[in-house]
Amino acid sequence: MINAVIARLKAQAVELADVLPAEELDALSKGTAPKHGTAFVIPYREQAEQNEYGTGIFRQRVLVQILVAFVIRRHDDAKGGKRATDFDTLKDSIEGALAGWAIEPSNDLFELVAGQAAPLGNGVSVYVQTWQTSRQLES
Repeated sequence: MINAVIARLKAQAVELADVLPAEELDALSKGTAPKHGTAFVIPYREQAEQNEYGTGIFRQRVLVQILVAFVIRRHDDAKGGKRATDFDTLKDSIEGALAGWAIEPSNDLFELVAGQAAPLGNGVSVYVQTWQTSRQLES
């Protein structure tokens, strides 16, 4: 699923400088400084519903949440106003690519759950969106 989201963002969210996988959000602040406009796709949470059938066939819907975090880098912006306006451009690009899209016909459409900005210091901020879809677990 992570690879499909990365491919979709690379193809559709043209405002992004790059799209990369990451294991966790904390790694963004501790790793090599990514360039302005880089987005990261991060696995987040899964919650399974009950099996739909009592006997024989097994089918279980699993709600899947991923994080899409992008980096805004502006060292000439002490108050953060320019970084805040950059959020809109990159959010719009990501939302245009993911909102209402499904990886497979059996998956739910992607929907935005939440978003939040966080300053990392030294002229860098990250904006994180939580997206939700589903997958089917079958046997």
